Amino acid sequence: MAQLTVIMPVYNASAFIEEAVRSILDQTFRDFELWIVDDASTDDSIAVVKLINDPRIKFFANSSNLGRVRTVNGLVREISSPYFTITDADDVSYPQRFEKQISFLKSNSDYAMCGTSYWAIDEKGFLVRKMKLLEDVSELRAAALHESQFLGPSTMMRKSVIDHFPEFYRIYFIRNHADADLSCMILDRFNSTNLAEPLYFYRILKSSVTRRKVTVHNLNIYKLIGHLSGQRRKQGQDCLQRGDLKEADEFMEAIQHSYDQHPSFFYRHQAFFHLYWGLTDLAWQNAWKAFFMNPFSKNFFALGFVIFRIVVFLLRPKRHYSSLIKK
Repeated sequence: MAQLTVIMPVYNASAFIEEAVRSILDQTFRDFELWIVDDASTDDSIAVVKLINDPRIKFFANSSNLGRVRTVNGLVREISSPYFTITDADDVSYPQRFEKQISFLKSNSDYAMCGTSYWAIDEKGFLVRKMKLLEDVSELRAAALHESQFLGPSTMMRKSVIDHFPEFYRIYFIRNHADADLSCMILDRFNSTNLAEPLYFYRILKSSVTRRKVTVHNLNIYKLIGHLSGQRRKQGQDCLQRGDLKEADEFMEAIQHSYDQHPSFFYRHQAFFHLYWGLTDLAWQNAWKAFFMNPFSKNFFALGFVIFRIVVFLLRPKRHYSSLIKK
């Protein structure tokens, strides 16, 4: 039996999947199985991978498109290895990632999950920004009430955590942030950490649903996740665990109402969201929309700030992630 199971859900990732798979197969830690799950792709993603001959690869296929949450939930209880990770089909792992995470978990038996700091990269693999994540469990728990503290695809977990979460990924978060919700639940219950070294390259795709169709919901869903964490810490359960979906819906509806009162704020928020991830054209478009709707005060300064940051971003030296990988 392999020590590690790597689950990689795949949907129309032909442009990046070979790069992603090879970064897994080239890990210095080699005792793992790579489970590639085709979620009814309509491109040649799986054909690309099948050209790679490696006995550690196992193929699975959904008869229809289920999405990441249901795909993972349908397979995760088949894991028999002591450790597992769920990675993306368009990202890249640093060669020593598994080795260092396995080493940490073996040396720290009281920890259930280990993530890593990471680099965000663009579609061509150029560095966008370095994300240094917290390590100390007390600091992580305090910060997790306000913003996500783990990059889901970078996390490695013990198999034993699966039994503590009947849904694993919660269906309520099927649209986005299911992995952030899970990481937060694990952190609330078990010791967890991030390795300081960035060992994962997270690709920012303009074509992804969460960036192509930004909504008030996905801009603010982590506020609900933090709120639910606070409920669990105080009451032992959150409203979703009690079956009260209405309470969660009302929490998000209150946020939506605040945006409805100030429509330009939605575009201003989008502008900063896109700017953060290096999507400069989308940042500019939304900053301009906010200013056009309400050309005063915050929107004026936001537009100026976005223009300044775009200029700085475009003038910076470009560096490909491959330059950071030690041969």
